[in-house]
Amino acid sequence: MNSKKFSEALSELDSKYVDEAINYKKKSKKPIWIKWGAIAACLCLVVTGIAVSQIPNVFPDHGAGIDPGGTHPDGIDPVIASIAVYPATESIEDVANATVESIAEVDAYGFDTLGEYLPASLPDGYHFGKADLYETTMKDGTVYYMLRVQYTTGYGTPQGSSGEEVAPDPNTLGNSLVVFIMNYKPEVKREIYEPTDIIESKLEEIGGLTFHISYGDIYVGISPDTATTDDILVVVDSIK
Repeated sequence: MNSKKFSEALSELDSKYVDEAINYKKKSKKPIWIKWGAIAACLCLVVTGIAVSQIPNVFPDHGAGIDPGGTHPDGIDPVIASIAVYPATESIEDVANATVESIAEVDAYGFDTLGEYLPASLPDGYHFGKADLYETTMKDGTVYYMLRVQYTTGYGTPQGSSGEEVAPDPNTLGNSLVVFIMNYKPEVKREIYEPTDIIESKLEEIGGLTFHISYGDIYVGISPDTATTDDILVVVDSIK
């Protein structure tokens, strides 16, 4: 916060609090810290408001567009902006439409090209959890896809006898990991690896964070979540 904004923030405070503090007399029974406390609280709110307004856009590491909590240009549908997926060479302003839908396991593995890069085998105890297909169409007709699949050792949300959802038992949630398959190079700050780079020592160096692997024109992102290093190695070794 620069001196100009600090000055403007102070000018918005009620001057009577400052005047009363200066003219305070010892015989007064009202403690001065109450008035200065009010000033400090007001100033804190002003400073906080300025800081929050300056938070930059956030780009998730799996290659999606701007986060729902980020900002977007005027005239851009915030829903479209939050689910659009595209490489760094494109712009949200060039997006014509974006959708996301849940798909079945057979459709995920059968999806043209991308499904071929899902793991052919899973670590012991893991099974398919759910899949989401992100599709973004640019104004020039180019289409970008991201296939997101979660694998888990736990179970889905159970249902009661009348069909309503019941809070799952924490003991049945198990471990999980997420695989992202993209037909574009995602915008990420960290290195994008080759398949042969992913060995135990490299995963320990990555430290449980999301990482990406290049398979030519196809990019695979993996979020370990609660999966172990051995689990991740099984997944990577079984990818095409």
